[in-house]
Amino acid sequence: MNLAASLERHAAQSPDKLALVFKDRLYTYREYNEQANRVANGLRELGIKRGDRVAIMMPNWPEFVFSVYGVLKLGAIAVGINVLFKSEETRYILDNSQARAVLVADHLLSVVQSTRPRLPGLEHVVVVHGEPSEGVLSYQALVDGSGPECCAVELGPDERAVIFYTSGTTGVPKGAVHTHEALTVQMNIVSERFSVSQQDIIDTVMPIFSLSILLNGPIIAVHNGCTCYLMERYNVVDYVRHIKEWEITLCFGAVPTIFVEVARLPEEIGREVDFSSLRYITSGGAPMPADTRREFEAKYNFRFMHAYGGTEGPIMVSTDPVDRERKFDSVGMPLPHIKVKIVDDNDNEVPTGIIGEICSGPQTEGPYAGVYKMLKEYWRMPEATAETLRGGYLHWGDLGYLDEDGYLYIVDRKKDMIIRGGLNVYPKELELVLYEDTRILECAVVGVPHERLGEVPKAYILLRAGAQATEQEFIDMIRNRLAKYKALEYVEFVQSFPRNAMGKILKRELRDQTRA
Repeated sequence: MNLAASLERHAAQSPDKLALVFKDRLYTYREYNEQANRVANGLRELGIKRGDRVAIMMPNWPEFVFSVYGVLKLGAIAVGINVLFKSEETRYILDNSQARAVLVADHLLSVVQSTRPRLPGLEHVVVVHGEPSEGVLSYQALVDGSGPECCAVELGPDERAVIFYTSGTTGVPKGAVHTHEALTVQMNIVSERFSVSQQDIIDTVMPIFSLSILLNGPIIAVHNGCTCYLMERYNVVDYVRHIKEWEITLCFGAVPTIFVEVARLPEEIGREVDFSSLRYITSGGAPMPADTRREFEAKYNFRFMHAYGGTEGPIMVSTDPVDRERKFDSVGMPLPHIKVKIVDDNDNEVPTGIIGEICSGPQTEGPYAGVYKMLKEYWRMPEATAETLRGGYLHWGDLGYLDEDGYLYIVDRKKDMIIRGGLNVYPKELELVLYEDTRILECAVVGVPHERLGEVPKAYILLRAGAQATEQEFIDMIRNRLAKYKALEYVEFVQSFPRNAMGKILKRELRDQTRA
C-alpha cells in the first residue's frame, strides 16, 4: 500500500485527463506523475530513502504536491511546515521531525538558512523558484537531472506517510503521524459520502500546509482521478470568479470567513457570483454561525455543508448529512466508519444531550467495524500520544454533545486554542513570548470575537509594581517574534485576575468579561 499508487494508476489509465490547474499552468495526469517521479529520483540521488523525513515549506504551488508525491513514492515521510512560520518555529519542526531534507520556496529560504547551523541533521536544502548557492540546491537542478520514470515502493499498511504539526494548550507543537492506510481509508469514506467521481473539479482555496486542506484538495482529487484547481492565495473576488469560470463542482475545507466575505460582496461583484455548478462546499476550522449560513444561502440560493475534524483525525470526523435534514447549529453526523462518544473528565461516556469531551474511534459494529484508522502517534512524543489516544479513542479536547438523532454539537474548546480565520493560535505560545519582558508579572491570552475572522487574540497583562508600559509595545513584540496571524489585536492592563481555588487564572471568565 502506497498513497502515491493512485497517481500512477490514473496516469496509466487516463494519461491525458486534466489533473491540476494553477493559474495558466495545466497538468495532465501523465505530466503530474512525471513531475513527481523527477522529484523522487532527485531525492533518491541525494540519499533519501524509505522512512526518511523530507520537509516541504511552500505556498499553494504545484511543486508542493509534486514534492509530496515524490516523497511518498520513495516510502519516505512528508513533513509539512506552515509558510507563515518564522525561524524559531521552523527550526523546532525541522529538528523534531529529524528532517534530512527540506524543499523551500525562494522567499522563505532565509527562514531556513538562519537556523540551519543549529540543525546538524538537515543535510539538504532545495530552493524552489530560486537560484542555487553554497549548500543550497535548486529545485530545477533536482528534477532536471532525474528521469521521468519511478514506481512507488510497496509498503505495509501501517507505514508512516506524513507528519503534520499541530499543538495543544502547552503550546508545544506536536507532529501528528498518519499511515498510508489511514489516509487511504479516510479518502475512500469522504469520497463515498460526497459521491466524488472523475468528472469532478475540486477547488482548493486554503493553504495546503494544513493536512486537512492538502487531503481534501489535491490528494483526494488524485485519489479519484479528477481535477484540482489550486488557488495560490485566497482572494474573495478571484474565488467567486474562478468557481464560475471553471465550473467547480466541489470545494472542501473552506472556512467561515470566506462565506462572510462572499455574502458581503459589493453589488456589482455580487451579481457575478454563480455557484450553480457546485454540488457541495464544506466549511470547517470553526463553527459556522447559523445566521451566517442562512444569510449566505438566502443570498445565493445555495446549500453548503458543515464539517468537523482536524489534523489528528485525519480530515473529517463529521459532516452535515447529504440525504437528510441539516441542523444549523450542529456540525453534522459522524462519518459511517467513525464512532463519536462524549465523555466526562474520568472518560466515562455521558448520556445523550450531556456536554463532555468529544472523542472519536472506530465503529465496533456493522459493515464499517474496525475500518477507521486514526492518529498513529505524535512523533517522538509517547506520553502525549498515550494521553490523546487513551482508551482507544482520540480525545479532541473540544466540548460538545450528541442529540437524540446522532447530530454532533460543539459547545466550547476544552483547550484554550484560538481559531483565527481558520488558523490555530495557541495562547500559551504568545504568553511565553510576553513573559520574556521582565515588566510583566502575569499575563493571559484569550480569544475574543471578531466579525470577519471569528476570533482574535487579546492579552490581559498585570505589570510588576512600578513598571510602565504601553499596549503597543507588547503588540509589536508579538508581531516581531511570531507569524502574522498570531498577532495580538488587543492588550488590556489589569490589577488582578479571576482565579479558582488552586490559584489558576480563569480564562473563561476573561472571555466572558470581554464578550459582556
